[in-house]
Amino acid sequence: MTVTESQTTATEATTTTGQIVQVDPRTLVLEVNVRADAALTPEFVGSIKTHGVLTPILVQRTADALHVRAGQRRTLASIEAGLTAIPAYVVDGDTDEARRIIEQMAENDHRAALADRDRVAAFQQLSLLGLSAAQIAKRTHTKKDHVTTALTVAGSEVAAAVTAKYDLTLDQAAVVAEFDENAEAVKALTVAAVDEPDQFAHVAQRLRDDRDEARVVADLTATLTEAGTPVIDRPSYDDKTIKQVRELATLDGDERTPLTEETHAECPGRAAWISTSSWDGVRAVHVCTDPKGNGHVDRYAYSGGTERQAGPMTEEQKAERRALIANNKAWKSAETVRREWLTGFAARKTAPKDAPTFLAARLVAGTHRLDKASTQTRHRLARTLLGLPEHVGYGAPDPLADLVQAATPARAQHIALIVLLAAIEDGTGTHTWRNVSAEDRAYFTALAAWGYSLSEVEALATVAPTYAVPVEDEAESEAYDAADDSEGHDPEGYDDGE
Repeated sequence: MTVTESQTTATEATTTTGQIVQVDPRTLVLEVNVRADAALTPEFVGSIKTHGVLTPILVQRTADALHVRAGQRRTLASIEAGLTAIPAYVVDGDTDEARRIIEQMAENDHRAALADRDRVAAFQQLSLLGLSAAQIAKRTHTKKDHVTTALTVAGSEVAAAVTAKYDLTLDQAAVVAEFDENAEAVKALTVAAVDEPDQFAHVAQRLRDDRDEARVVADLTATLTEAGTPVIDRPSYDDKTIKQVRELATLDGDERTPLTEETHAECPGRAAWISTSSWDGVRAVHVCTDPKGNGHVDRYAYSGGTERQAGPMTEEQKAERRALIANNKAWKSAETVRREWLTGFAARKTAPKDAPTFLAARLVAGTHRLDKASTQTRHRLARTLLGLPEHVGYGAPDPLADLVQAATPARAQHIALIVLLAAIEDGTGTHTWRNVSAEDRAYFTALAAWGYSLSEVEALATVAPTYAVPVEDEAESEAYDAADDSEGHDPEGYDDGE
């Protein structure tokens, strides 16, 4: 609307509580607003200039001025557009700051929704005014866990600052708050949130796993030190002096007696280094730093045991080993994220449109893993994904069967899909990215098509199959991986996740 002289004159009239009057936006006092950025886009200012303010702002009357209680964005846009009169609904002023903030949030949510960074700041203000998380949730009609998460973010200066600068989502900001004392982790999370948001969950889980591993390593190091066992760095591959205790023995004539951690405990050469195997977790590898000087001999000499590769590793072998270790750890982290996603996917009421094709294709191809899940584990993983208790035994009520019986046809089809997916998932492991089967490829390709964001190492499982061993030999292949270095002999020439 065009501002007329009569409307301008009305600005000067006495403002009456409960009435809509015309006021000059330049005379209004702007209070601290929950919205940090008014988002005055050229389009919005242009609309205000052309059409005026169509919805009155809310102002408080005080002894000396009118204060904007709701309508900061429209007020600022009106000033920028050059308007000298806009409609305002006048209310009496009060000192209820909590009510003012809550009203601003509600008013903004019904227009340009508040950014999460503004919501965090608003909840923090309400908390400082003495409102509990439950009270804030009730008065703002917000879920309590959402409020709690926002207050957690607000309590972290680092997370709050990153959120304000890069406009992270509340969930992303909460993860940053977990690592607010780790600058490198915060940087990695921020880069992922801004540049690759679909990889954020994978980056976060890998950081959590690394953090947890570091804690276990620190605890184990402290335990060893307290027990009087020196902790050393892992020896280089071609070190010929330091030997693992399990590779050594004492010699009495021709009889070799294998050393143990206990029988080696008093040896002057006792020491240990910390292994972080992808399949065996964190453990202490006990060694002797001078086996010859302490009278020890090779336990496996003349035993016909497999010998390690002669000579030092080549640079190519070292690079391959580093990649193997990194990918194995990345796979373990991705497995956590993937199974969390599968749990949410299992809660759907209907299957994806192409699910029948996937089901039929896998059943026609035959899957050893489905048979294994049915006979050996009684679909344990499927029950977990579906939120069901484990099957308690033959003859007892079966929650999975009962779920299928009570399901609609569409839901029953989805349950069947989850049972199949869980069986395939249960057969995956760190071997999967190295030896891709046709079933693995179909599985990970389908997950990606249904909305799961593959990590870099999981994406390797979508390439053309490289798995030459029959499906029936999967258990044997896994045992081969698990046997890696179990007796000090590495079938591939190096420890598989260490």
